[in-house]
Amino acid sequence: MRLMRRRGVWATDLVALILGFAMFGTFLLVPDILQLPEATGYGFGRSVTAAGLFLLPTVLMLVLCAPLAGALVRRCGAELPMVLGTALVTIGFVVPAIAHGALWQIVASGVIVGAGIGTAFAAMSNAIIANVPAAQTGESIGVNTIARTIGSSVGTAVIAAVLSSQAGAQGLPTDQSFTTACWLCAGVAGLSVLAALAPPRAGAPRRNPAGAGQPAAHARAH
Repeated sequence: MRLMRRRGVWATDLVALILGFAMFGTFLLVPDILQLPEATGYGFGRSVTAAGLFLLPTVLMLVLCAPLAGALVRRCGAELPMVLGTALVTIGFVVPAIAHGALWQIVASGVIVGAGIGTAFAAMSNAIIANVPAAQTGESIGVNTIARTIGSSVGTAVIAAVLSSQAGAQGLPTDQSFTTACWLCAGVAGLSVLAALAPPRAGAPRRNPAGAGQPAAHARAH
């Protein structure tokens, strides 16, 4: 827990927490609106399988952008790809918040969010490595993963509550509820941009901050 005092650590964990919230916003909102009946005027009447296939662009961008972010981290450090990734996630939710009446808007949102998440998640691990002793890298990344999981759990519950709180006469989420949920995810993702700017500026990732790369006994001796 002492490592949480480091700005580079707590800020990166905060980014993970917030992006976990936003990531599951996509996985919850996209299938829901795609499966709603066309008779609602805003649903697309797709099957469960078809709705799931619309998540493929998000997952593909997540996978493709992670190694690209790694190359960017090696060139200029973790801060830039983290800021870039969180900004993309924010933009990705602004798109359907403004309009989600066409399939291309749903797909575009998923592509942008996937690119942002892949970029930011790849940078987060490097940010942790650059700010903790080598011997504590594993536990620090584990805490970062826990933060992301907590964000995902909270996001799922909050977004589901927003959708159900504005249900129509038939118990279905209204068009306004989807707009509200998208703006909520965009606002939360915007906070992650601020969190991504908090870690101290640094160059390429370093394994041994403050002499931490020395063997434990040798470090104590000094």
